[in-house]
Amino acid sequence: MDVPVLIIGAGPSGATTALHLARSGIKSMVISRHRGSANTPRAHIFNQRAMEVLRDAGMEDLLSSVASPAHDMQHTSWLHTLAGEEYGRLWAWGNKPSQKGDYESSSPCVMSDLPQSFLEPVLVDEVRRLGSDVRFSTEFVEFIETEEGVRTTLRDRATQKSFIVNSQYLVGADGARSAVLDALKIPIIGKQLNTAFNVHIKADLANHIAHRPGSLNWILNPDAPDWSAVGNFRMVRPWDEFVVSLHPATKDGKSFTPTEEQIIDRLYQMIGDRSIKIEILSSFQWTINDQVAERWQQGRVLCIGDATHRHPPINGLGSNTCLSDAFNLAWKLAYVIKGYAAPSLLDTLTLERKPVGDAIVKRANAGMEAHRLLWDLMGLTPQAREDVVQKLQEATSQGAEMREKLRLALEATDDEVQALGIQMNQVYLGSPAVVVEEGDTPPDFSALNSLKDVMVSTFPGYHLPHVWLAADGQSERISSLDLAGHGAFTLFTGIGGGSWLKATEAISRRSGVQIKGYSIGFRCDYMDCYREWIHLRSVGETGAVLVRPDHFVAWRCKELPEDCLEKLSAVLSKVLGKII
Repeated sequence: MDVPVLIIGAGPSGATTALHLARSGIKSMVISRHRGSANTPRAHIFNQRAMEVLRDAGMEDLLSSVASPAHDMQHTSWLHTLAGEEYGRLWAWGNKPSQKGDYESSSPCVMSDLPQSFLEPVLVDEVRRLGSDVRFSTEFVEFIETEEGVRTTLRDRATQKSFIVNSQYLVGADGARSAVLDALKIPIIGKQLNTAFNVHIKADLANHIAHRPGSLNWILNPDAPDWSAVGNFRMVRPWDEFVVSLHPATKDGKSFTPTEEQIIDRLYQMIGDRSIKIEILSSFQWTINDQVAERWQQGRVLCIGDATHRHPPINGLGSNTCLSDAFNLAWKLAYVIKGYAAPSLLDTLTLERKPVGDAIVKRANAGMEAHRLLWDLMGLTPQAREDVVQKLQEATSQGAEMREKLRLALEATDDEVQALGIQMNQVYLGSPAVVVEEGDTPPDFSALNSLKDVMVSTFPGYHLPHVWLAADGQSERISSLDLAGHGAFTLFTGIGGGSWLKATEAISRRSGVQIKGYSIGFRCDYMDCYREWIHLRSVGETGAVLVRPDHFVAWRCKELPEDCLEKLSAVLSKVLGKII
């Protein structure tokens, strides 16, 4: 059996890779050892960059119809019980009034609460509709790399029969216990930190949550047993389906298997209302990790997603980063397989994505520690909690000090739920797949809070800025990101840049590499409706900004050169590692 690309894993990273490959005309085989797509909600917060990846594949409208809107994600709250005392709340996921404009100006997409169990079936159906082969109950056994490609042994788990798949490339998107990464013998740096316990339930909790709608509701209840000292009611569907995550008091990593009776009792203890009917749909233990892969690839085998970055769900960066990994890899695989790029283009996967993966692991674990500091401050025993609550209500200097400590501890967790910067600031400086003109200098963002604020620039290696454009006064507006992407390079120029547009057409005809060209300005292809592009482009009107298929700036040129065709051909040859 021969396929261009064999993908191990049908989760967010694997399915998204297959989706973007299929839209580029590359039909892959995707296998998963599981019987079907995700049967528990798992990941749920999808940030704007992840939604841009799905939007580029034409999936945003469909997925928006099954996602919970931003309104239902407004808050993160800390309470004694859902029915009891509240210790504080934060605006979350772009809903903070003073920061809404930052979110709106950074992307045409909005934050969504899209549980993995709703996302995966939609992605898999679309991958199949586009002609790729998706097989469940099929497991990876081993692979052998040859000069021509990769020879992989798979096993049908139902029949226990093995079969061989020959592919040009093998993608390991098989999660935090990646068999592919293990087979490559790539070291994992870091360690497993602790265990936690999840319970997926149906329970009508509208009376206790709907008035402060939020996807995360933390319960700091000191009466808890050690295996569930702190809990979190995470919305799956408002307001009758939740995943309740239960965290132990210590970091000893011990395994625990509570009975259903113990689970139910703990849930009622956290809700504070025993009149609520609870239905347990599933429960499972999971591991809190602080781990990264030493590298992401070896020869024709490339790994992405949780196989390479493993961390707690703080900031909701898991599946979001998986989707961006897939977008980065898919266009490169497509270009190499079609002969538009040299295989060396794939060597940029580790160079570009590992710094992103390492950074989100560091951030997620730092965020986890911020939560633990808050838990410790509030006290995890009945006596400690009573002492804290007593001080919080005192009109004394000690009371004021405790209230200030609580305020600071709560606001430290704001870095989790209002962290637009880390969601959008993926930068590929120094990559061979971007070209910097001599004399061009990178922007200085040293004074910017890169966790909170977006680094907006057209310097090569940065994400293309989102601006609204329109063909004319009678047209709907369109994002610059919608003009870019879709498997093609895109060149933006202005008045007087017609030679660039002719060069894009000539190169596309000659090489097969699709380059879309647009002029922006008065009576150009598109109007700069709000005069935003002129401030962000950082090139003259006859200059050019070249954008890769994954929305990242590949190169920019300040003014018109003597020969646009020669210049653009040379740049593309450097980016793709092959004479164009």
